[in-house]
Amino acid sequence: MPPITLFRYLAGRMLAALLGLLGALSAVVLLADLVENLRFAGKSGADFGFALQLTLLRVPAIAQTLLPFIFLFAAIWMFRDLNRRSELAVMRSAGLSVWRLVGPAAFLAALGGFLIIVAIDPLSARMMAYGEKMKNDVRGKTTSVVRVFGDGIWLRQRDATETLLINAASVDDAGTLQRVTIWRLSPDAAFLERVDSPVAQLSGRTIELKEARMKAAGRQVTQRTPVYAVPTALTLSTLRENAPAPETMSIWELPRYMMIANSVGLSTTRYNIRFHDLCSTPLKLTAMVLIAALFSLGPARSGGAFQLVVAAVGSGFALYVLSELSAALGESGAAPEALAAWTPALVATIAAVSMLTRLEEA
Repeated sequence: MPPITLFRYLAGRMLAALLGLLGALSAVVLLADLVENLRFAGKSGADFGFALQLTLLRVPAIAQTLLPFIFLFAAIWMFRDLNRRSELAVMRSAGLSVWRLVGPAAFLAALGGFLIIVAIDPLSARMMAYGEKMKNDVRGKTTSVVRVFGDGIWLRQRDATETLLINAASVDDAGTLQRVTIWRLSPDAAFLERVDSPVAQLSGRTIELKEARMKAAGRQVTQRTPVYAVPTALTLSTLRENAPAPETMSIWELPRYMMIANSVGLSTTRYNIRFHDLCSTPLKLTAMVLIAALFSLGPARSGGAFQLVVAAVGSGFALYVLSELSAALGESGAAPEALAAWTPALVATIAAVSMLTRLEEA
């Protein structure tokens, strides 16, 4: 069999296994997600259409989360099927190396990881952001939104009585805001008051503005006061929590956001970890294929299927635990953020390559 024909044959088998598992697992997870969204809709007074829309908006994100396990089980399925039909034995007896057999599946994994970075993840981030906005809108209670642009931090707080738009050039760990402007609007977006201050402090449930200048609607004269307190539900912790979630940003948006967020004093640890985690996606998916090959290329034995599934689930769970532990170390500052994000993929790849090399030499 010519090399290109063999490559197409193995790649086609792998692709068929991927599509089958992707459809089956996604359907199960989406059904569970729909049930959860129906509970949320019931508590919020929304209908079935709202829950279904939320679920559909999460389709790319759910598929992206499942992909490492889908590649793992799809590769196991393909290699075991080839092994059961003795096709692998024939290929090995013809002098083909392990790497020639693993190559097509590994190529698809690397290509899939690249497509996730450039196409699927940006779509997933936009849909996730829209879904979060829908949830905030349907809750009908006080909501706060934090955004970061070139002119600093923008905060919006809305409740039944008024809307506050707050702009600050920067914020520090003590909750001190520099060069602050606050616009107070009525529920129907009519202008009520503007307050400017060179410095403000988040204190309890208020923003205390020092040397404030106030101008109310319909007044031509600007009032001044040493201290002006504006009631707000925002605290330093909620300010950080209401910043955009890393999952709602694509790999193209993260570098610019981190650069601006750093300049205004916001933490970028979670965003940096997500950026490097996305960059490691091709290597992570390739590692899944290599692990599958490690378990599947051995001689087929009676009753070995169950042991294979157990080993595969154990490996996937171990990699998941390593990923969570590594991310926790990165977020706490105990490990460099880039190293924390790349460690699971690197460890899995190096271990699988080492074991496959021993299998090839055996």
